[in-house]
Amino acid sequence: MPLLSSFFAIYTHGRTSPRADVGVPRGVELSLTQLDEVVMPDTSLFGPHAAEMARYRPHAVYLLALVRDTKGSAGSFFADCQQILAEAVEGLEGWGLDVLRMYPFPLSGARDLPEDPFAEDLISVGFHEQGDHGFRAETFGLSKLGQREISFTFKGGELLEDAAILCSHLADYAMSQGRRVENKQTMSFGFDKLLFLAAEGEHYNGTFRGWHPPFMSRLLPERLFTGVGALKVMGYARPTAPPQLDLTPVLHRALEQRLVLEEYDLTGESPHQSATARMCSCITGILGLRAERKEPQSQKESGWSFTCGKEHQPSELQNRTLEEAALKVPEIMKYLALPPGCVLKFNEQGVHVDTHRARRDEPDELGD
Repeated sequence: MPLLSSFFAIYTHGRTSPRADVGVPRGVELSLTQLDEVVMPDTSLFGPHAAEMARYRPHAVYLLALVRDTKGSAGSFFADCQQILAEAVEGLEGWGLDVLRMYPFPLSGARDLPEDPFAEDLISVGFHEQGDHGFRAETFGLSKLGQREISFTFKGGELLEDAAILCSHLADYAMSQGRRVENKQTMSFGFDKLLFLAAEGEHYNGTFRGWHPPFMSRLLPERLFTGVGALKVMGYARPTAPPQLDLTPVLHRALEQRLVLEEYDLTGESPHQSATARMCSCITGILGLRAERKEPQSQKESGWSFTCGKEHQPSELQNRTLEEAALKVPEIMKYLALPPGCVLKFNEQGVHVDTHRARRDEPDELGD
């Protein structure tokens, strides 16, 4: 059974040690061990303190391990972990390392870590340039959720932010749903569909610990961390195309939609390609097209309607998937994430976007 877990390496000068006599919620297992040797990271670190941590020369290292089964709220577990960590290292000088995330922090700043972390606070994403082959992205920290780490490739530095958003999307799914993505599973990412394949292949019989950095195997005993392995992520250049390892088309669509939302100061997410839209049969191209999004009445609906610009009775509109609509008029793709209330009108000059009835997030209330 997958476990929720947090492992913190605590590096000090050895004069004082972390506390193990801290309160632990029911169901959470805590162990605190001083390691026989000082094991330092031998791989890339993430976050603002990576360089400082690399220069630190400790005399002692302790491993604080916190595990719990996946029943119940994952969010409450990680909030508890932050509190336990802060109490265990209070008053200590030195450095801490969130081992599965490869994220260092000064022990004096342990209480400054998020008290109620979001899914994206649990993971780090590494990007490796591969010359003409673009970038390879890989996650560190999804294993806290019992979720396999992921890796994928894409081309274009302008897609780095959307690649990170994709990773956070999976972390949020695993954290909120309490479900793990398995080999050959698919998942929606906005309009697109992703396919996940086990990195070790179909008939691998080895240990999963080998798919994590060697540093983790040296620091974490197998009884506490057996490893979760990794998944390769594949996407579809077009909805009807076979899956491919290059996620550039998927991320590029996400980027275009995000830029449209930012241009109009709106928030939203594209409905999936299988969601339905209402269309008239006389659409022959983008000129004259009128598109409107209303509140969808079911999970299967996108809320979008597309007409040729002429008046139509509701009975004259047909249900089509967004995949079919995008194949017929691909220019609509970048606007699909616009929220309900938006109206688009396409003409020779381009597109006019009417957002004055658009659904907008309520502004945050100011504190006293």
